[in-house]
Amino acid sequence: MDWTAIGGITASISAARDIAKGLSASRDASLINEKTSALLEQLLKAQEGLLAHNTALLQLQDEHFKASEKLRKLEEAARERGRYSLIELTPGNFAYRVNITPEQSRTSEPGAAEPLHHLCQPCFDNGRKVALNYRNLHIRGEVWTCSVCRAEID
Repeated sequence: MDWTAIGGITASISAARDIAKGLSASRDASLINEKTSALLEQLLKAQEGLLAHNTALLQLQDEHFKASEKLRKLEEAARERGRYSLIELTPGNFAYRVNITPEQSRTSEPGAAEPLHHLCQPCFDNGRKVALNYRNLHIRGEVWTCSVCRAEID
């Protein structure tokens, strides 16, 4: 907030008040016109200052809203990431597993545990939450596949 601008606005309003006081004491028409012109000039300066101040205030409010929204999304993403643990699903292949106990998933409700599932590690690291599809192929054995990036873990 620009305090010098606020000081300028206050000075303009104060000068306008002083001119108005002098105007009421005047009896001469030319002096009244001169004082009225000066009064209007000071009021215009005050109005311009208030408009500039309001514009700056709206810009600051918009920046605050955007920063708050960004912070909310980051906190939400961190909370969601905290619900999963990176595990080695098969030797050399990693995935995120949901924390199935209430303590691990940071919930206070004992019945709130989710079914066990795994997320694709590359997709989750890129901000996408994609569950791995499990298949038990008799030829290859257990295979986990991602429907988005087509990664296969066997």
